Amino acid sequence: MVAQTDARREAPGDGRLVVAWQAVAPYRPLMALMLVSSTASFAALGVLSLFARDELGASDTMATINFAVVALAGMAVMLTTGRFSDRGGERRVIISASLAWLAAGYAILASVRSYPAMLAVGVVFFCVVGVPNVQLMAYTRDLVERRNDTATSTAVIAAMRIVLSIGSFTGFGVGGLGLAYLGPRPLFRVVSVVCLACLALSWYLLRAGDTIAAATPHPVTGENIGDRGGVRTRPAGGQRLLLILAVVMVLFSSGRIMLLSQLPILMRVSLHAPLQLTGLALALPPLCELVLMPIMAYAAVRWGRGTVFLVGGAASVAYYGGLVVITTPGQLMLLQILYALFGAATVMVGIDLAQRLMVGRAGTATSIYLSHENVAAINGSLVATVSVAALGHQVGFLVPATLCLVALGLSTWAFARHPAAFDLRRRPPPVQRP
Repeated sequence: MVAQTDARREAPGDGRLVVAWQAVAPYRPLMALMLVSSTASFAALGVLSLFARDELGASDTMATINFAVVALAGMAVMLTTGRFSDRGGERRVIISASLAWLAAGYAILASVRSYPAMLAVGVVFFCVVGVPNVQLMAYTRDLVERRNDTATSTAVIAAMRIVLSIGSFTGFGVGGLGLAYLGPRPLFRVVSVVCLACLALSWYLLRAGDTIAAATPHPVTGENIGDRGGVRTRPAGGQRLLLILAVVMVLFSSGRIMLLSQLPILMRVSLHAPLQLTGLALALPPLCELVLMPIMAYAAVRWGRGTVFLVGGAASVAYYGGLVVITTPGQLMLLQILYALFGAATVMVGIDLAQRLMVGRAGTATSIYLSHENVAAINGSLVATVSVAALGHQVGFLVPATLCLVALGLSTWAFARHPAAFDLRRRPPPVQRP
């Protein structure tokens, strides 16, 4: 009976597709919480630079330093909270406490009058800005493992990533409107109130989720790597493999800062594209990710998470390499769609892989994995500076292309040595009928 249940979850058949989005329905309240909280955070993030420059007299360099320092502090806090969040019911407390801390930070930020004060507030309060989303992803993983339903972790993580992408779009849009009609200080106060509302909502939803999970027996399913006799075990050397995955993602993501800073220049100077097309090019990858993520989630369960991860990594190599040789705006738009495949495949599936490598420690795994974004932001700034200075704004993309190629080689080697841990498959699992 267990084998039959696993086949239905791990293989498509008779309309019960493994990534049946109806099965994600019980997690929609948590997704709504993530949508609101991420929208609030991105709304404030979008106006920080202008606030620092126009209200506090900071230079562009000082504004950049603020983001770098907060990213370093955020990485330390994310790793620390991730380690403690896997103990008992502390994940719920950390989510609620981080939302309360952010609410206080935004309220204080609305009153600062100097750049040093803004920097201090950022280090002290906004070091937790990534914690709620990380822990919500870990919390949903806990529920998936303990609920006896048809949802898979890959489907739920894909849905959470889609919600996070929507939150970024909505947040930046709300931030622009708030800046135009309210100003930065009132906007920060509004965001503070929204964080308090998220705090109340999180306390209610997470307590209800804990009650349901505690009353639900832990099923033995195909999601449980290495189950033996109903007892779940983690892959040997899972933490070491997770660190390899994080290093790979740092290499894959180190070109993002260069994209933000140099892609508009490339379009205007080398490709002579109009300003309207420049904005569309920047918005195209995250828009395409919304469509590609469900497809990649299905492919990951059908053909293996590791296989889909490597396909996305190969897309990043082709993307950066293509930027070096393109000559028309149309070619760039095609490459932007290709880059969306990297985000939908490698970034999204990597979260699921990380949680599978640290069975029972989803908070630690997600925190370690997503901390690559902080490291990549700092490393990417150095890559962009050196690449542009030495090679120019177009040929300079050869450097991130090389880093991505190294990352693809390292991940291929690691996945081939540990195919079970990284869910590397050559063919889909057989369908078993009851």
